Amino acid sequence: LATTLFTLGSDYRAAYQQFQLSKNQFQQYKTESTRLMAIADTRQVLSARNLLWKTYLLSLRNQLATDTNIADYPQTTVYLNLETELNYLNSLNFFSITSLSQAKQSSLTWESRLFNSDRLAASARTQILSHRENQLALRLQPFIDQASPSSTLDLAKQKMAQFSNTADLQKRYQLLLDAANILLQLP
Repeated sequence: LATTLFTLGSDYRAAYQQFQLSKNQFQQYKTESTRLMAIADTRQVLSARNLLWKTYLLSLRNQLATDTNIADYPQTTVYLNLETELNYLNSLNFFSITSLSQAKQSSLTWESRLFNSDRLAASARTQILSHRENQLALRLQPFIDQASPSSTLDLAKQKMAQFSNTADLQKRYQLLLDAANILLQLP
């Protein structure tokens, strides 16, 4: 998937550079051929951008379904919202654009949805990360349960208790790392 996203990102950047070139040529020469080239390259860059974002959201949706408990209401809501956004992105047809004003309007409409779409992606990433942290905590717990009592073990237990009571994902991650590193020090 990373390779696919990298390739799509590269395709988008190349399409954007070609779009910039065509736009500049049209603005400079204002001929029918430069106008048609600008429209064609605008279609291409809008399609490449849409495909890149759509593929990224599809990846998040698949990770959410695979990694988490989709029966959990907030996760189900995010999954369904991702599905709705993907259906919208799939419905777009940039190749039917016939004028620069139509292209500009299509781009503006797409961009107006991006803020909420990005927030949706962030919510999906947060849920995926939270689930993965919880899974790691579950894997660490048996090692804590089997260890001989010691002050080092007490410190690991303290980190795990803090983990359970913390909502901040970065802090949770750090607490898990700390607990794992402490467990590595046990005899």
